[in-house]
Amino acid sequence: MPKRDNLSSLIKSLSKSEKRHFKLFVSRQKGGKNYLKLFDAIEAQEHYSEELIKNKFCNESFINQLHVTKNYLYKLILKSLRNYHSGLSKDAELKNLLLNAEILFTKEKYSLCEEELHRAEKIARKYEKLSILLQILSLKKKLLFATAAPPESAGQLNEIIRQEEITLSLKKNQVDHWKAVSKMTSVFLSELEWEDVVKGDGLTGVPSSDTLQARTLKHHILYSNKVTTGKTGEAVEIIDKMIDFLESYPERIEDEPGSYITALNNKIGLLVSLKKLDAVPQTIKKIKSVPEKYKLKAKSNVSVKLFLRTYNIELELLRDTHQFDKALELIEEVKNYINDAPSVPPVYRLLFYYQFAYVNFMKKRYAKALKWTNEIVNTGFGTLREDIQSYTRFLNLMIHFELKNSFVLKYSVESCRRFLMKKRKLHDFEKVLLNFFSKASTSLPEKHELLFCRLNEDLFKNTEASLKTSALDYLDFESWIHEKLLSGDKSLSKN
Repeated sequence: MPKRDNLSSLIKSLSKSEKRHFKLFVSRQKGGKNYLKLFDAIEAQEHYSEELIKNKFCNESFINQLHVTKNYLYKLILKSLRNYHSGLSKDAELKNLLLNAEILFTKEKYSLCEEELHRAEKIARKYEKLSILLQILSLKKKLLFATAAPPESAGQLNEIIRQEEITLSLKKNQVDHWKAVSKMTSVFLSELEWEDVVKGDGLTGVPSSDTLQARTLKHHILYSNKVTTGKTGEAVEIIDKMIDFLESYPERIEDEPGSYITALNNKIGLLVSLKKLDAVPQTIKKIKSVPEKYKLKAKSNVSVKLFLRTYNIELELLRDTHQFDKALELIEEVKNYINDAPSVPPVYRLLFYYQFAYVNFMKKRYAKALKWTNEIVNTGFGTLREDIQSYTRFLNLMIHFELKNSFVLKYSVESCRRFLMKKRKLHDFEKVLLNFFSKASTSLPEKHELLFCRLNEDLFKNTEASLKTSALDYLDFESWIHEKLLSGDKSLSKN
């Protein structure tokens, strides 16, 4: 993104409550407020245009130094956000306490400074904020030298130094675990063997896990090892232990829910791969309870992404198990959620629109399915999930065939071909499909059954098994073809 768009990007990212807080925050500022005029103008633009901004304020003196006003506004918004999100996390709370302590120290209010440091140290130890703890201990030394004579302070100084050594050791322990995680990438690239990362039940070259983060990383490494070596059952046991372990620290989940949510989502993936589908709804229910149970904001970015990902998993599960009636019910719930959510990442909109289209297609609600494929085609999702965008084009062809839109189908085939060829070389099965739909668009209905027979024979003839599995996972061409052929093809003869 060009640098000049940074301010616009920041303004567009603000929620309604953040914007309201900003307006209240700057209302206390004295002097002229040209930056507010600029804020409103940029907020009103769909796409940032500096030229339009300059034209709008051509008679204003500040426009001659627009970059100065923009820079001031940018910093003011960040200052407002810091104020608004001061209680966002324990890191933010600790930084505020440290700032308080430093201000009090400068004003020589040493007893008050000590109180702030005591509060900060208690939180830092509870939540294992080791980097901030080192800053606290450093400020404690500074305070000690300012308030106590060297002979009397020697014992206290030695204790602070000892705590620094312990904290540094714990920090190094975490770094060693992160090194082991980094080595996993080399395993996936076949540059290292798992033996270089793990050994038996422990970790090679990594000391015992002394902090919650280190223990979480150790679970993650061992879980990944079991998954990639095909020991899925053992992987479930490890992930269950990890979930139980994290649940014993509810305050840590409140502060940093990412590891816990990832563990639950990984468990769903394992259960699906093991075909233990009856256990999946219980895990999904647990995921959905996270925001309320662990006091996350209902519409925070973490909560929204949590629900979006869970909804997507639910829809995939219902789709794969052909529970299309339940999927239709869930679609209505998902639509309402994404309409109310403050922001939905484009990749999730793409995934949901595709799921909506596919489920409606399988329920033979072709007009509704077409609405959602058109939504994807017309929105333009850039390079996001190009595989899904490709399958959308093929699903679109299937829908037009079912709707007997021969004229539209003919041009949609070429549109699909152009889209694919801009991205990469066509796969063999894609060439076969495009050839089928091209002929189907210009053939008499009585010829369609023969076309389907040839398609059934040729579709995945020269396709790698992994590519075939991947394709069928998102769009089951084979089931559609077999349905046409097994029906005798009464539907085809009616065309």
